[in-house]
Parts: sequence; C-alpha cells; structure tokens
Amino acid sequence: MKDAFTKVVGNRALCRSLADDVLERKLPHAFILEGPTGSGKHTIAKMTAAALLCTEHNDLAAPIPCLQCDACRKVLEDKCPDLIFVHREEDRQSIGVDTVRFMRDDVRFLPNGDGAKIYVIEEADKMTTEAQNAFLLTLEEPPPYVFFLLLCESASSLLETIKSRAPILRTQPLSIEEIDRYLCENDRRAAQMKLADPSTYRELLVSSHAGIGPALDYLDQRKFEPVKRLRASTVELISAAVNRKSARPIVSLLMSMPAKRDALLEHLQMLSLAVRDLLLLKKSDQAPLLFFVDRDEAIDLCDRTTMTALYRLYEAIQTATSEIKMNANVRLTLTKMALSAELI
Repeated sequence: MKDAFTKVVGNRALCRSLADDVLERKLPHAFILEGPTGSGKHTIAKMTAAALLCTEHNDLAAPIPCLQCDACRKVLEDKCPDLIFVHREEDRQSIGVDTVRFMRDDVRFLPNGDGAKIYVIEEADKMTTEAQNAFLLTLEEPPPYVFFLLLCESASSLLETIKSRAPILRTQPLSIEEIDRYLCENDRRAAQMKLADPSTYRELLVSSHAGIGPALDYLDQRKFEPVKRLRASTVELISAAVNRKSARPIVSLLMSMPAKRDALLEHLQMLSLAVRDLLLLKKSDQAPLLFFVDRDEAIDLCDRTTMTALYRLYEAIQTATSEIKMNANVRLTLTKMALSAELI
C-alpha cells in the first residue's frame, strides 16, 4: 500500500489502521469517530467511504483509496448515491427519531453499486434518546453491506448499548504547523496574511483550536473579527482578575459578556483555556499554550497572581459552564462565578 487517506491532514496512524481494516475486510460495520471540531472527522469519514467503494484495491502500488476511479470521484464530488450523510435539520437542536426511522427503512435497499452502503451520522451525539434507541434496532443486526460512521465531539452522551456495538476511534488535534502548512498550500489568502500581518495570522492559527475548518473560516476577516474581539475581552477580564482590580470594572466586564447561551459558553471556554495556560505556566515557562499567542504576556499575567487564585477561578468557570448548559439564569450564574473566584 503506497499511502492511506491522502486527503487527510494529520492522524496518520488512525488513517493507516482504517485503510488496513478495509483492505483486510475487518472494518467494523459501525464505529464512532470522536474528536474536536475541525480535527478531520468529516474528511476521514469520506476517505473511509471512498476506500470501501474504491475499485482499485488489488493495485498494491496505489494509495487507498485511489481517488481516481469512478467510485472515488463520486465520493469526492458528493455524487455517490451509496454515501448518505445524516444530520439534524438546521432549525432543530437534535436528531430526532423520525430521521433515524427513515434511515432504518433506507438500509433495506441494496446499494446502487456492487460494494457498500455507508451512512455518516454527523453530530451523532445530538441524537435524542428515543432516536438512539430506534437506531439500536438497526445497529444490532445491520445488513452485511451497510456501514455506520458516527461522528461526534464526545461520545459521552451516546447510550452504552450503542458504544458497546461501535468502537470509539479518536482523532488527534492538529499541530499549528500542520494547519499552517495546509492553509498556505491550499488558500493564497493564508500566505498573503502570513507575510503582511504575521501576528494576526498567528492569532488565527491559535484561535482555530487545532482545526482546519475554523482556520479556513477565519481567513475571512468578517468571520475572524468577532473572534478577535472575544479574545481581547477575555484577556481584559483575566488581566482585571489577576491584577485584583476593584469590583466595578470586573462587574462591568462580566455584564458585557454575551447574554445568549451559545455565545456565552464560547466565551467561558476561552476564559477556561486562558486560565489553563496560566496554571501550566506556573509549573513551566515552556508549557504548551492553547489560548495565548504572546508567551511573554501570559508569563507576566501568571507572575501577578497565585496558583490558588488561578485554581479558584478555573473551578468557578467550570461550575458556571455546567450551570449555563443546564439553563441556569445567565446573570445570576456570572455573579456567582465572580463571587466563587473572589473577584468581587
């Protein structure tokens, strides 16, 4: 085998393992692909489908999938009738039982070609419990030609009965160097930004959270500007916290945080990453950073506070995040977070 899943950036061991399983006909009829947004789950799923349908398996000198045969080209062009993507409707927060029942009926029909029929369930962790139970009926005894690929950020909300029948495979976050290389090779805007404004480009790479998808989106300045503002607000709040400013500016910053839950959760995640960086810097100045672009700025903030204060703030952010996810009152939760962290 010359190479495996050549369209995938990173995750080489996982790709080689999947390719070997396809060639040896050992690929399970269902598996869960778990990993952060932008870590390549969608592309790996498409390459797995192409490998299953590829007609050039006997050519050991060719990559797997070959990406040249008719079947591979149809997968790449999203024209393959035997590759079905299942996802929630745009106006829904979850994948309901009706969607799963439609899929359950559809599996009875033979594939259009001679190979497999692959269902990629995107955001599988958004399936309702009723939908998961309905899916389980098909998962227990699928037709021999059917494969289910369940994509999710975390498999924790999937039923144990599903996880017992579908092994969990995990994608690894991409390095900044891998994302940088991909962007510069595939989008000229990246190379231009890297030369013209290297500090903003570096911030874009860090803000992508090890995902190519978000990084590509952020090359559009209109999409990156809100992220930059959120990052600046995060640094301002962290700075106010570690410098022990009076309650008034801290309360003002807290009240300026987004009122909408999804946006607030994104802000809390940024706060969590920033505090996590400072905690690690307490142990080593060379600790890998997930939020800060300027290491010297982070070290300076770290030196202005104590490990105890940082742990207290980190725990308060985690508690607030959990409460917001359970629909707690936003302003009350933020006030409790500030009190728990002894910011006010």
